[in-house]
Amino acid sequence: MSAAERVLDLLIALLNTRTRMSKQQIRRAVRGYHGDARAFERTFERDKDLLRGMGIPIIVERDAVHEDDVGYRIDVESWALTPVTFTPEEIGVLSVAARVYNDAQWRTVAGRGVTKVRSHGPGTHEEPPPVTLTLRAPEGAFDVLQEAVATRTPVAFDYVPLRSPKARRRLQPWRVLARNRAWYVVGHDVDRDAPRAFRLSRIAGTVRLAGPPASFDVPADVDVGALLDGPATAPESVTVAVAPDRAQLLRARGQVVGHAIGRDVIELVTTEPHRLADEVAAYGPDAVLLTPAEQRERILRALAALVEVGDGH
Repeated sequence: MSAAERVLDLLIALLNTRTRMSKQQIRRAVRGYHGDARAFERTFERDKDLLRGMGIPIIVERDAVHEDDVGYRIDVESWALTPVTFTPEEIGVLSVAARVYNDAQWRTVAGRGVTKVRSHGPGTHEEPPPVTLTLRAPEGAFDVLQEAVATRTPVAFDYVPLRSPKARRRLQPWRVLARNRAWYVVGHDVDRDAPRAFRLSRIAGTVRLAGPPASFDVPADVDVGALLDGPATAPESVTVAVAPDRAQLLRARGQVVGHAIGRDVIELVTTEPHRLADEVAAYGPDAVLLTPAEQRERILRALAALVEVGDGH
């Protein structure tokens, strides 16, 4: 049998003993303890330490008269949880939080946890409101930039400013921080010889290390957060043709401004049109990007390349 099964059998045996169990009783009752006495001693001590490391209080008791009569048991009272209850509001919040996990493994674990929570509160049979939350991971450049900040290593990357062509940037990164639902890297722009902030979602391609570690020092007199408080980016309109009863998240964020090809035309306002265009593309045939034209063309090129890859296989 596996070590996990043996440890589980040991736990069950110690939980169900009325008084205490001697080593001889444990050796006879618990499956998996085989071999000579020395091997049993080593294995039992290892399993006992493992259970204690998991927070299970194993008590060692000696007979008052015969000190060599040693027994083991679990202090059930100190190990048991105190009574736990949840209000309907708390259960609703936990239920919504569990839906954030889109990964199959974590979604299963979160669902089981919510099921257990619902058994400890009033009105737990009711389903939470139909609210969907999604956690968006940082951009692919995040890890490389974090490493560059920690090691004080210069970086180089292609950057696409709003309404400007793509350009190469060389940066001494000082910090990576979040502001207004977006990630930024702040540092010294080598070509402009001035502090600058760059939004990670506008970095195109791969961020490359462009120098040895410890190449620069972060100035102490610069408020890196203040670099993000400059003039606000002008919002831009994006229109999408949405199939009936589809793309509810897009509908909730915009307004219907017309109809075309049997679909509702939704207008959304954003400061990140390229990112919104990628989100629209993820809806497949249920949502078609109409404007801006440059983002529409970019998505069409990406889809065409995807088709070519599929045909090639």
